[in-house]
Amino acid sequence: MTSVGTTTSCTLPPEILDLIVDHLHDELTVLKTCCVVAKSWVPRTRKHLFAHIEFNTSKSHIELWKKAFPDPSNSPARHTHTLSIYGLPAVTAVDASAGGWIRTFHNVVHLRLSPLAPISLVPFYGLSPTLRSLHLTFTPSEVLDLIGSFPLLEDLALDGIYPESDPDGWNTPLTSPKLTGTLELRMPEEIHSVARRLFDLPGGLHFSEFRMMFSDGDAASVTELVSRCSDTLESLTMFYRPLGAFPFSSCDRLVAHRRSWT
Repeated sequence: MTSVGTTTSCTLPPEILDLIVDHLHDELTVLKTCCVVAKSWVPRTRKHLFAHIEFNTSKSHIELWKKAFPDPSNSPARHTHTLSIYGLPAVTAVDASAGGWIRTFHNVVHLRLSPLAPISLVPFYGLSPTLRSLHLTFTPSEVLDLIGSFPLLEDLALDGIYPESDPDGWNTPLTSPKLTGTLELRMPEEIHSVARRLFDLPGGLHFSEFRMMFSDGDAASVTELVSRCSDTLESLTMFYRPLGAFPFSSCDRLVAHRRSWT
């Protein structure tokens, strides 16, 4: 029995606390509240609060992050599994001045980059050894040099390449990623420029799913991509866009699965 005027405290076993916090992984408001309950609650809640991080074109978001977490060794960036960056010039500028700030996100599994302008992507080479999914929007053709730096890469999505990029800027890597997942190409009239580089990868292509939007000039490259993955391909989704058509109009759609062609 507790006498009047005394207080008692209840301490949960760490494994029970972890289970409770994990159960709340989608409740961001509750997780933020958990962070101010006790210092012992912070590490587990950070794991979920910072699992998905997005930076836009504004430098203010990046500066706020640096101000909140000035010590890279104590940064929650290590908990980030999905990282999306829109407007790379602002991010790479901060990275250059901060001496490798981007490298704190070294456990990313899914990475989405949208440069919005031709820019060097060298700071992202080999960013995370655990990366499995890479999505790039309007990037320079040299971005394909990124591929060889991610040995576990499975899924690749490209939504356009800047036409002014150097077509000979591709250096064949010495090693090849897994590339056993999905290849998504939404870049009519440009697929051939990507395909001929992918064909040079020393490990070959082993994609199990294709999703493509292509035009007449891409037919040969698309055919060869399918042929190169004939032993592993399970699903094929194709959007045919006539030359000169608006990107999302007048598209014929084809969906096929292995059971329908074997």
